[in-house]
Amino acid sequence: MNRPLLKSELRAQRSREYLLKQRDSFIERHGEDLGAFYFLVMLVQTHGRKCLKRGDVAGLRELAHDLHAVYLKHTQ
Repeated sequence: MNRPLLKSELRAQRSREYLLKQRDSFIERHGEDLGAFYFLVMLVQTHGRKCLKRGDVAGLRELAHDLHAVYLKHTQ
């Protein structure tokens, strides 16, 4: 028998389901490649906004570093 999920676990599950629904929606509207790209941009924007609101400079630097790494990977 499984135990009921904790509030934090329910929140994480709902968040994951929402993001998967968003991803599928972007892919359905824009096609596989462009939809995946738009979804990635939405995630970066959301994460960056949350870091900015918290004043998390380290998080913003990490996000910029990761974006730069993706750029280098796909342009060289």
